[in-house]
Amino acid sequence: MWTRRKLNLPVLVALLFFWSQGVQAEYQQWDLAADIKTRFSTGCSSVSELMTQAELRGLDTLLFGDHDHKSVQYGVPYVERILRTRMGSRSLLDNGAATYLSEINQIDKSDDTLVLIPGVESSPFYYWTGSPLDHNLVAHNWDKHLLIVGLPNSRDYEELPTLNSSFTTRYLEDDYLLFTIFCIGALIGLYGFLGKRWRGISFVFALIMTLLAANAHPFKSSPFDQYHGDQGVEPYQYLIDYADSKGALVFWNHLEMPVNEELDSGLIQVKTRTESHPQDLLLTQRYTGFQAMSDSPVSAVEPGKEWDQVLMQYLKGRRDRPVWGYGPNDFRCEGKNGDFLGDVRTIVLTSRKSRPAMVKALGAGRMYAVKQGEGKSRLSLDSFELIDSASGNRAGMGGELKTAGPPGIHFKLSMTGGESDVRATIRLIHNGKAVRQGLLKLPYEGVWRNAPLSRRGYYRLLVEVDAYNQLVSNPIFFESGHSPSADVASSETQTSATQVTEEKMPAPAEKYVEVTGRVVRLRKGPSIQFPVVGKINRGERLLFVRRTDVIWNGKAWIVIKKEDDLAYVWEGLVKELPPDQRN
Repeated sequence: MWTRRKLNLPVLVALLFFWSQGVQAEYQQWDLAADIKTRFSTGCSSVSELMTQAELRGLDTLLFGDHDHKSVQYGVPYVERILRTRMGSRSLLDNGAATYLSEINQIDKSDDTLVLIPGVESSPFYYWTGSPLDHNLVAHNWDKHLLIVGLPNSRDYEELPTLNSSFTTRYLEDDYLLFTIFCIGALIGLYGFLGKRWRGISFVFALIMTLLAANAHPFKSSPFDQYHGDQGVEPYQYLIDYADSKGALVFWNHLEMPVNEELDSGLIQVKTRTESHPQDLLLTQRYTGFQAMSDSPVSAVEPGKEWDQVLMQYLKGRRDRPVWGYGPNDFRCEGKNGDFLGDVRTIVLTSRKSRPAMVKALGAGRMYAVKQGEGKSRLSLDSFELIDSASGNRAGMGGELKTAGPPGIHFKLSMTGGESDVRATIRLIHNGKAVRQGLLKLPYEGVWRNAPLSRRGYYRLLVEVDAYNQLVSNPIFFESGHSPSADVASSETQTSATQVTEEKMPAPAEKYVEVTGRVVRLRKGPSIQFPVVGKINRGERLLFVRRTDVIWNGKAWIVIKKEDDLAYVWEGLVKELPPDQRN
């Protein structure tokens, strides 16, 4: 016979706590190497050979990122789509996307030791400056890349909106008029030639009209072209929106790495130039994430930089989704140019080892990026959660916790090889500010507490042992019913017998610039090609954020903040204020 019993509150809280512990325990950590190139494009190994290397490196998943196109085209003016030369190397679409997907899917189904995920790295746009006659021809932004994961089928790969790709019918309505006029002209010329009246003139006219019609055909692969200068972020946003409409994930790659190369077609020599472009994180929408870890430092992950600015836009309702950080390996050939499979990894948290689970976790931010040294051991973020002490509810990376008071920040760090005498510097980032820093002896487990700066916010972690062992976590969001306090709490519960040296983070010194031009336009990006977002007058003071790598007339474009909004201004129109004039 059933009887009703009263369940007291402490027991209920305990049950909730252990239930949430069980939910978190369902997730396991899987080592993923992303942005891996095969022989389909610029890589040196086949898919099968890469699987063997991956097993030796202790990897669980390979996410491929072969180039869809790895070439540039330059043509004769007015007939540039017909009389042209091509420079570059082999790429995925040269061999066909169907073959690429078939090989990856077949091997993935036949071998369950590793999970294989197809993807494509795309550079949708570049533009020309200079002239081959003057020997100063430059292809700009050729190495501005987006990694796309989860396109449903080969046709979606082939119809990616990139320059000089497959024929499509998507832009017929935009470009059919000029094409139709040239076709009619060609028919008139042909009619005159067949009518035996002015045959020579009619033939030449028909030939010219036919060439112009072929050059103006509307079956192009992109609404942009490389002959009309910089188009800003519009071509990249167009590609992002295309992939997003297909349900795919999109990640910005190599934002911090300027590239200068030389290409030779045998006919002309070409230079390529791609500047670092972390500002594109702010200028584009609806992408999934970006490269937060690399062999070289990534400034966008530093407190208050582009990643935090994007996350704050999300909190303020200016974006409909957060942006996640991941760690692409950018691997081509083992041992060449510093390439080693798995030296940069994305650690994915899923309940099972499968392709759908991995892709879902990447899209949800359940991952962290880590750089691994030459040894077999790496930093491991064994746990990172926000905890509501009243209810026992928890949220991990990519999640959001509703809490009555300031959440506890629980994390557990170790080295996968079990080393016990490693010291790591950890920084806790809250809403773009580094609020706490500690030097920890690993392994370490503890709960830090910090009074939040606002009712809604996020926390994320930056961890560094040395230049070869680093870790970047994804944020955990929270919404608190607790009134924010300006004071930072310093209480800590330490659950492991380790030593902690904690440092308070000093507030960074703010730097201001003063406008020297009479009326200066603020722009959406680092060029006069970008739209104007506001105007300022001589003598106004602006908060300096950072200097970009975009140089014009010997001076850089800089990022400033005006009334919580970011904008770009040329450095030649402002002057830096000395410290005694900044207040």
